[in-house]
Amino acid sequence: MPLFAGLDIGTTHTKLIVCDPAINILFQAKKGYTKGFGDTLDCAEILEAVRTLLKKAAETGVFTGQELVVTFSTAMHSLVLLNEAAEPQTPLYTWADTSSQPVVRELENDPLVQQLFFETGTPFHPMSPLCKLAWMKRSSPKLLAGAFKATGIKEFIWYQVTGRWEADHSIASATGLFSQKTMHWHPDAMEIAGLRLDQLAAPVPVTHIVSASPTGFAAACSLPETTRWVIGGSDGVLAQLGSGALAKGVAALTIGTSGAIRVTIPDFTVDRNRELFTYHLDQEHSVSGGAINNGGIVLQWWQRQVMELPDDLPTALEKFTTSAASVIPGCDGLVCLPWFGGERAPVWDAEATGIFAGVKNTHGQSHFKRSIIEGICFSFRVLLEKLEAAHGPVREVYASGGFTGSKWWVQVMADILERPLVIRDDADASALGAVAVGMKAVGMIRRWEDFPALSDDRGEVYHPEVQTKNTYFRNYERFLRLCQL
Repeated sequence: MPLFAGLDIGTTHTKLIVCDPAINILFQAKKGYTKGFGDTLDCAEILEAVRTLLKKAAETGVFTGQELVVTFSTAMHSLVLLNEAAEPQTPLYTWADTSSQPVVRELENDPLVQQLFFETGTPFHPMSPLCKLAWMKRSSPKLLAGAFKATGIKEFIWYQVTGRWEADHSIASATGLFSQKTMHWHPDAMEIAGLRLDQLAAPVPVTHIVSASPTGFAAACSLPETTRWVIGGSDGVLAQLGSGALAKGVAALTIGTSGAIRVTIPDFTVDRNRELFTYHLDQEHSVSGGAINNGGIVLQWWQRQVMELPDDLPTALEKFTTSAASVIPGCDGLVCLPWFGGERAPVWDAEATGIFAGVKNTHGQSHFKRSIIEGICFSFRVLLEKLEAAHGPVREVYASGGFTGSKWWVQVMADILERPLVIRDDADASALGAVAVGMKAVGMIRRWEDFPALSDDRGEVYHPEVQTKNTYFRNYERFLRLCQL
């Protein structure tokens, strides 16, 4: 029986988990990045992080005498231009890059652009590769025209492993360039982006499997030559799968640097108000939801820029929440609209700014910190209500990501959403979702519901504490007025 590895390539670090077929975690580790910051990253550093983690796992002996299946999860919306030798000609631009905002302002009301949303499921926003490419078409036309490939980090890594230029349907569906109706690159989107078809990777299902690594990648990582490689999907849809949020009435919520809340739907259906995204998992499952720019990164911003404390995110989370928890719910009327890095759903405005309202001379650092936490939770309450309007009631929410390291924050989220929050375990939901895809690719499961991790105990459940409702929702009404929603 094979072992299964799930590699989740994010915007702050890459994480690896290794499981047996019963989903017992045999190894897990992560490696952060030092090059780039937020809106740009370095492809070579990410590739080296993948190699390092696989080698580190191999050195433990966990793979000795075992078959191995490795599946990838990656962050959405990344873009890099490559030459024929697969050498980056640009930085790796992430979802946080907003350099294309001028072209977004220029084209966002174009009827063709608006119609593309209903075929691609991706909002027209600087996060998307479509907008980044449309900007390059204007600002760097020779660079774009001369590029051999325009890809994301998944395609770059996959080429290093397999020697093939392929893009999984899940990642492709988040580019703004891919028609989820035809399951091919959309010609109108390609025209807007200034791309030729040969500059894009060939779309393949998330379960697409390659039985060997002709590039020598497996040997370089000290892995068995018989290692099988599965292309996998995006971190968003795989977090949905890894959290077990497949059933109707169940949402998955993730907060790391940014954040998102999503539900699984049975087919490709888009939000008529164009406030929510719809991304692809497989022919029977799509994922609809909203992403926010301002998750854990707001805590880092406050600690570094306001408090002038150079903390990493886990340290910032602990110090920040301990201080915030010392203040009563509602922060004595202080309300935060945490759009400090622009905002995605539901406003899709890269130029949005943050607000503190109701400030009094009795408020101190702890009040501001708690108002930030409550503001992030209020943002998710807005998105939850929009998800319910589009897809029906949500009875419970499965939570994952770095914020689950604070039980206090999870409880505040449960109180504000007025829904039970379920924390399954310590495994990364996206990496665990990648493992599920690997198991399906090799035929060990036929349906996602057969994934062994989803039949485990429910995990820790945080129920809403109703006595805080009135205090929170006076501020929530103020929050909605600040949003002008």
